[in-house]
Amino acid sequence: MIAVGVNQETGETYKVDSDEIDREYIESMSTFRKADTDIKKQIDNLDISADAKSLLYAFSSATIKAGEYIVKIGRKIIDYVCRILDEFPNTSFGMVFGAIAGFLVSSIPLLGVVLGPLVAPILMAFGLFGGLMEDLKDKALARKISEINGKFTPLRA
Repeated sequence: MIAVGVNQETGETYKVDSDEIDREYIESMSTFRKADTDIKKQIDNLDISADAKSLLYAFSSATIKAGEYIVKIGRKIIDYVCRILDEFPNTSFGMVFGAIAGFLVSSIPLLGVVLGPLVAPILMAFGLFGGLMEDLKDKALARKISEINGKFTPLRA
């Protein structure tokens, strides 16, 4: 089956012809763990700018056409991201903790100006890494990421 996607910014069309894209695959990509309203609430509750939220909404509405079917591919990716956040809270917490610690260092007068741009990304990385190590102890996160990555294999050119 041929899958077609259009770049929203450039209008450029991308086509992939794969024997692995069949009705069963399309049905699996059209089934979501979280309802659209739950995803909208989760995006609305994020402490980010309205522009960033708008980009997430635009991303979640990205579609591809596979044969005569329309697949909400952006929505499926966001569904997977939300699933990982729910299933692996240590990784999420570690990154958020690192971001907050980096922000606090950045807000210290004089010191923050000098160290903030260096320390904030480092603390986020350490927080992410620490949480990731906790979640990877049983290899579940690595397996889940590999599993999700494998689900998109038919869409590769």
